[in-house]
Amino acid sequence: MKQVFKPSVYKIFDIDGLDERMAAIRAEIQPVFQAIRDEFQPDVNDQLTMNGVFHIAQHARRTKNPPSSTWCAMGGDSRGYKKYPHLQVQVNGDYIFVGLALIDNPTYEDEMIHDLLVNRQAWQGLPEDVVLIPDHTKEVYKPFTEETMEHVLQRVLDVKKGEIMIGRVIEPGSDLLEDATEQTAFIKASIDLILPLYAQTLQTYRRAEEKK
Repeated sequence: MKQVFKPSVYKIFDIDGLDERMAAIRAEIQPVFQAIRDEFQPDVNDQLTMNGVFHIAQHARRTKNPPSSTWCAMGGDSRGYKKYPHLQVQVNGDYIFVGLALIDNPTYEDEMIHDLLVNRQAWQGLPEDVVLIPDHTKEVYKPFTEETMEHVLQRVLDVKKGEIMIGRVIEPGSDLLEDATEQTAFIKASIDLILPLYAQTLQTYRRAEEKK
């Protein structure tokens, strides 16, 4: 990628003031998001036979408090992405996340989650560095285990605001922040690892849409 995340990226979320933090996000993070789009979006679309649109969070509705995280998304349509399953790269003060997001009660959420609980092949046996995020508004994540995955998925069905993000993270101090080639390879490998899960949720979404 032409642009990659630098070791100082996490410190952006220590900057006080909405305008000041947003200026740093636009200067240091959004160019990396653009590079991610150029590098990976065409291949994801080709592999999944889709015309997914790339989105970068602009935080336009904020008038006072600076964002505690920022992100880009692969998927959805020109109107948005949160009602769809989508791939997300999120940056906050604690880590960079790369993976699948089912957040903010997407359309056909129950159908997608139920299918993941019944058909588990895409997530059984995932490596131990995969993490689960049960709330995208908080920086806390859980190490992946099949038991934890089942619990988080079931919670999405049982709790109105339940949600799931699954993928891998880059934490402060990681060697990946010092090597552009390795960082790009890690992001690609993370997307490839989660792509079967994304494909499964997308297929379920499409089936539900056809029955509508």
